[in-house]
Amino acid sequence: MEVRVLWLLLFAGSMAQEDMNRNVFFFPRRSADDYVVLTPVVTGPLHNLTVCLRSYTDAERYALLTVGTLESRIYNMFVILQSTFIYSQTSPYQYSNIYINNMALPIPEKAVVLDWIHRCVTWDSNTGVLQLWVNGKVSPRAVLQKGFSIDLQDGISLGHMQLRYHIRQSQHRSYDRNEWDSSSLFQGEISDVHMWNEVLPPETIWQVLLNNRDINGNVISWRSLNYTINGDVTVQPKLQCRYGSESGSSYSQCSMD
Repeated sequence: MEVRVLWLLLFAGSMAQEDMNRNVFFFPRRSADDYVVLTPVVTGPLHNLTVCLRSYTDAERYALLTVGTLESRIYNMFVILQSTFIYSQTSPYQYSNIYINNMALPIPEKAVVLDWIHRCVTWDSNTGVLQLWVNGKVSPRAVLQKGFSIDLQDGISLGHMQLRYHIRQSQHRSYDRNEWDSSSLFQGEISDVHMWNEVLPPETIWQVLLNNRDINGNVISWRSLNYTINGDVTVQPKLQCRYGSESGSSYSQCSMD
């Protein structure tokens, strides 16, 4: 009986549902064992999508968010991946790669070093139109996987991206094996994760950037988050930030509460 009670306490300690408005997930190292799985309120197929989150890291390549887990049947159904910096005085850019159904769309963005980055991705399945918002600035429209739907029943993973191996045991027997991609493991902080089953208008996305407490995701809400921590990820207090804009650019001022 004592062993059973201890197991239940450990299991409960790894799962939580809470208002995370003053917190972040801190990934202390690049490890396949360290990730967070979010449980969405809506699990049916999404034909429209907006997902927003904030991140802070000095890494060059990392996965922020993946729909699904290692057990998911569909490979890289939806992924936000930050690729390697291409940084110089004449070309201070990096690339965000948005994956839908394992097809990638690279989108250039201005490199931001040692600062929080707020990203939102909007996607409409009917037209395939996708846009990326980075710190309030929007990319040109692009089209990706028109007519596809995104299934959330396996949950949403933070800090990892799937890699699939096709293993042939013999001439007539083979199987696929999923692993976390070791080249895209995240190290740093992730906060303010929200997801909607609709394409938000620009004025609402701007309010999300400003951390308006009245605007919360109806699929995933950072202020009512159901999550499971794996490995050494911890919940840490957030630097309390004030967000605003000057001359068309966003800014943040942060301090400990």
